[in-house]
Amino acid sequence: MKLLLTTLNAKYIHSNLALAYLQATVVDDSWETKVREFTINEKNEYIMAEIFREQTDVLAFSVYIWNVGAILEICREYKKVAPQSYIILGGPEVSYDARNILMENPSIDCIIRGEGEESLKEVLESIAGNKSRTAIKGISYRDGSSIIDNPDRELIADLDIIPFPYDQLDSYHNRILYYETSRGCPYNCSYCLSSTIKGVRFFPLERVKKDLAKLINAGVREVKFVDRTFNADERRAREIMEFIISQQGNTRFHCEITAEYLSPEFISFLATVPPDLFNFEIGIQSTCPESLKAVRRKSNWTHLRTNIERLQAASNIHLHLDLIAGLPYESYKRFARSFNDVFSLLPDVIQLGFLKLLKGSEIRAAAREHGYLFQDNPPYQLLANHYLDYNEILQLKQIEDLLERYYNSGKMRFTLDYIVKQIYQGDAFSFLAAFASYWQEQGYFACSHRQEAEYNFLLDFVKSNFVEFQEIVNELLKYDYLWNQQSSNLPSKLSRYNPENTSQILYTLIKDQDFVQSNLPSYASTKSNRELRRLLHLEFFRIDLITGIPSSRLIPYLFLYNPRRKKAEELIKVPGTFINSELN
Repeated sequence: MKLLLTTLNAKYIHSNLALAYLQATVVDDSWETKVREFTINEKNEYIMAEIFREQTDVLAFSVYIWNVGAILEICREYKKVAPQSYIILGGPEVSYDARNILMENPSIDCIIRGEGEESLKEVLESIAGNKSRTAIKGISYRDGSSIIDNPDRELIADLDIIPFPYDQLDSYHNRILYYETSRGCPYNCSYCLSSTIKGVRFFPLERVKKDLAKLINAGVREVKFVDRTFNADERRAREIMEFIISQQGNTRFHCEITAEYLSPEFISFLATVPPDLFNFEIGIQSTCPESLKAVRRKSNWTHLRTNIERLQAASNIHLHLDLIAGLPYESYKRFARSFNDVFSLLPDVIQLGFLKLLKGSEIRAAAREHGYLFQDNPPYQLLANHYLDYNEILQLKQIEDLLERYYNSGKMRFTLDYIVKQIYQGDAFSFLAAFASYWQEQGYFACSHRQEAEYNFLLDFVKSNFVEFQEIVNELLKYDYLWNQQSSNLPSKLSRYNPENTSQILYTLIKDQDFVQSNLPSYASTKSNRELRRLLHLEFFRIDLITGIPSSRLIPYLFLYNPRRKKAEELIKVPGTFINSELN
């Protein structure tokens, strides 16, 4: 018999760990098992056709908030053309409302609630006629016109019985691969489904090392640990990281950690790890004590901030800080304070998320207490509560959009740093709120834009509201643009002041061996003049790019580009002995 395990990922680059586990677990001579992963960007009609061509006996979907609507529609239509097929759903989006989903979707035959490795194996045995479905824990299923909810299945106590999920790594080329060293979370946040399962279970440490060695040796590009709190056991986390470092591979690792409880010894260790090997995601969520207490999240912002600053001091770990808008007791004004607290740290990424009242979460059960209005359908996102009205939510969504475009993209960091510090006196939230209002007035949110246009929009905003700062902002936008892409052109509204003979000046610099030896020593004997020319761009500025101070003379800077990334890796101020251009 044939089993097809499938899902719809949010992006092609993503992969599904659950399907990999299930495929490894249900290996049996009586079943021909195959995994097919699609994306939510593909048409349902195409996905259904591909599934139909597999001619499978059992079709099992992994279901999440981002794909449940499409999956239910596919199942409804697929059952019409393959009525003999047995359709199983599993995953967090169907585990907490299995009976209702079965009642509303007659095309679904069975739902696996919670961990699926053992349950799916037993369901397949029952389909093959070797086991009664009534004895299978952790499932809800259709029996004629009746819907049966069997008792919950106990959590898997010994995680080592679950096979390594990635014996076939060829299909994961250039994709993010997900891996877990533990299940569960030591914390009990009321908005998170992890709070419904108490305690943390760990895979054996030697098993984890063996698995990670396989992934590193296979050249996997990026591994995301799905552990809810990677450093729940700090000693264990350190040993895993030390093992990863010892392998000297090229795989990058993304970990979700809690930074508040990092010990001084662990922080000292983290300062020694190789750069760009680890990414840390740290859930701040809010700096409002009342809000955090309401969702049972313990945190001390002062201590947390200090630890994050210590992590940043080494500049070797990419830091991604999370905020959640819509927590109890946090008004628009108070959220602005949380935002500014986090922004002041200048992390690599700030993720502004919106509270989702997930099925099975405690905060959803207590929604009336705080006046929560939320979407009926996935992702069940907040619409309003006692502390934020819908208009404020819309404003925050626009701020999130601009945060992604202008900050998280990393494309305008020099300019934003100046605007926030010098024009808005450190109030990043007020800047983004005002800029969002400007975008709304101009109608910019209504359509997509080229990256160059976004530079123009920011300059126009400054010209319209802070004309005295427009020249410095113009120069910083040029700096940002030229730093982040190798181009001789600029966005149309940026002014430039290059002399007509700029190309000749650059060529003169390249031919000067003393200049090259002093400023580009690693290229002095390895690159010809022509090759070096391809890596350099010369631009004249009206400000000192290091201090931000306006200059009475044009200051020439060389941008040295990384040939692979097409992004600058060094800025060289050209000495005045070479050039002496004065402003007219």
